[in-house]
Amino acid sequence: MFQLTTSRLRLIPLTYEQLVLLTKSRQILEKNMGLAFSQFELNAPDDFLAELNDALLNFSIPKVQIHEDHFEWFTHWLIVHADLRLTIGGIGLSGLPDDSGQVMTGYYIDKKFEGMGFATEAVERFVQWIFENPAAQKVVADTLLDGWGSQKVLLKNGFELTDKVDGVLRWERMRNDELQISNYE
Repeated sequence: MFQLTTSRLRLIPLTYEQLVLLTKSRQILEKNMGLAFSQFELNAPDDFLAELNDALLNFSIPKVQIHEDHFEWFTHWLIVHADLRLTIGGIGLSGLPDDSGQVMTGYYIDKKFEGMGFATEAVERFVQWIFENPAAQKVVADTLLDGWGSQKVLLKNGFELTDKVDGVLRWERMRNDELQISNYE
């Protein structure tokens, strides 16, 4: 099974079958994957989980089915605490890089694990993997205006604020940005 790892995390891209199961029962998915059952507390807008489920059903599942050879670019990835074998968040992409080499990412972390550097660590490893694709030239992420934690994660990973539109801040990281992160906290 393909996955990305750090000293504390496993980033696991979900297959088509796993995505379908996730939309039905996170508990059964995690049991099938040998993970502990996670009970998320999110520091996010109330409609976040509904929007995530909608994105899984209407974007990820159909795209993963169509793009079997590159499913990692369209699926939802679990962020798993390696020692606890517990899902502590998620991360994903908008698909393969577009004609200009741009790809968009998004992520979330369980509130119980905020402030411990896990999101920074996950984004760092994810961006490294993205730039292993020679077509990827720029990674874009959006945050809410008051999303201080997410903004801090992006700043630590070398993203720069580039725009503000409709209450959303746009951040970008270019391929040629060389950044070594030594401390995740």
